[in-house]
Amino acid sequence: MTDTEKIKEGPKWTNDRFFSLHLEALERVEKLKLEWSNKKQANMQAKVRRKADGRFQVKYRKEPVLNEKETKDGNRNRKNKRTTSSPKFNAVAGI
Repeated sequence: MTDTEKIKEGPKWTNDRFFSLHLEALERVEKLKLEWSNKKQANMQAKVRRKADGRFQVKYRKEPVLNEKETKDGNRNRKNKRTTSSPKFNAVAGI
């Protein structure tokens, strides 16, 4: 995929906390999911990322809404539109 084909994937991830153990980070993810379900925020995502220093970071965001791309038809193209009020050529001007 080149830079011109890059698709916008959704909202950015928000950093939550750092943990020294992976199990602690997973517990935090489960706690966040429980809080979101209590608040009726079912459209949230959470993930654990390992940093270079060995710590684990918890991140969260809203789920990106997947919209289907609309297919374009030829009717919207400007060159295909014809106006009947003003013709393209003026017959009187040619005489």
